[in-house]
Amino acid sequence: MNFRIEKYLLKKADELAFITIKNDGDFKLEGYKIPNQGLDVPIKNEVLVKGIKENTAQEGINSMSIADAMIYIMGIDSNFKYNDEYKKFLDALEKNINLDIRAYMGYMSRKYFEIGESTDSLIYLKALISQYPDDIEGMYHYAIVCQELAQQYQKDSDNEGMNNFLLEALDKLERVIALDEGFALAYYHLGYHYYNQGQYIKAKVIWEEALNLGLDEDTVAEIQDNIGKMDFKVQYEEGYSLVFQGRSEEALEKLLPLEAEHSDWWNLLFMIGLAYKHMNEIEEAKSYFERILILKPHQVDTMVELGLCEAASYNLEKAIEHFSTAAKIKEDPEILCNLGMAYLNNGELDEAIYYVERAYELNPEDEITVACMRELDNYR
Repeated sequence: MNFRIEKYLLKKADELAFITIKNDGDFKLEGYKIPNQGLDVPIKNEVLVKGIKENTAQEGINSMSIADAMIYIMGIDSNFKYNDEYKKFLDALEKNINLDIRAYMGYMSRKYFEIGESTDSLIYLKALISQYPDDIEGMYHYAIVCQELAQQYQKDSDNEGMNNFLLEALDKLERVIALDEGFALAYYHLGYHYYNQGQYIKAKVIWEEALNLGLDEDTVAEIQDNIGKMDFKVQYEEGYSLVFQGRSEEALEKLLPLEAEHSDWWNLLFMIGLAYKHMNEIEEAKSYFERILILKPHQVDTMVELGLCEAASYNLEKAIEHFSTAAKIKEDPEILCNLGMAYLNNGELDEAIYYVERAYELNPEDEITVACMRELDNYR
């Protein structure tokens, strides 16, 4: 199982010390044979410190304290070199003292979560689902703790950390419903993940499934409210998808009714403009792209689309103007190629060569750039 958040947990290994248990030493565990070279086992620093303070350090290092630290390091680092050996140790201990390791991991996770130690809680849950990947409850709670930690990273203005924990939660929630299609709360949380990613159709479908599976009255009301409020976003996404499927007339049936109440929503105006452009209604498309630049004067994609509209109407000077402005904001190979081709069609070969070759310098693998280079070869 992959864990995209593991790098955020590795620093917790500093809270462990390692001691070597020798093969011929006093430590024995029925059903487990210590390797001939001995075994490095972890102990939590807090256990050692407590033992030293109470002058009971040796007694503090017992099978259970070792097992707890083994679980901890396995939860921190899924690739730790002794994990397989630690698993053998835990299996033997489970049989020796009638300990339910699975239940213990869950207990320790709850214990730490209740006192606000979310990272430690997550470590035990990660160990749990690594060893028992079919544990649906463990997988669900792991996702919930990931969401909790994402909020902490957000408060610390660490957007990368926040996004990684949210994506980790999303992945594990999807695993939950793959294991149990009737897990209503997983659908409830998944709906928010899809909504926050702008996948409104998917969010609606998932939330409707949650309603069908049965939830408490307050949660049902919350979901119904969410679905109602995002109806226009669902309609926008449907229209957006139709545009890119080449079904522009159908797309406009979805998108145009939204314009009255959302006339300053530039994304909506952009998709309407794109639909008209695909239908070769260039003047109508230009009017929408021009409105966007009033709202967002530096919106590069809109400048490019306006340039393409002007080029399609053989207004090459205006096309060059729009592409040039876009290229100053974002030196992108595709924009530079558009600019170069506009210059070429306007009879300005030197300018065309300059911009297309600059695009090639930025990305010689780009298919559009390679095609433009070939076109230029016909004029050199």
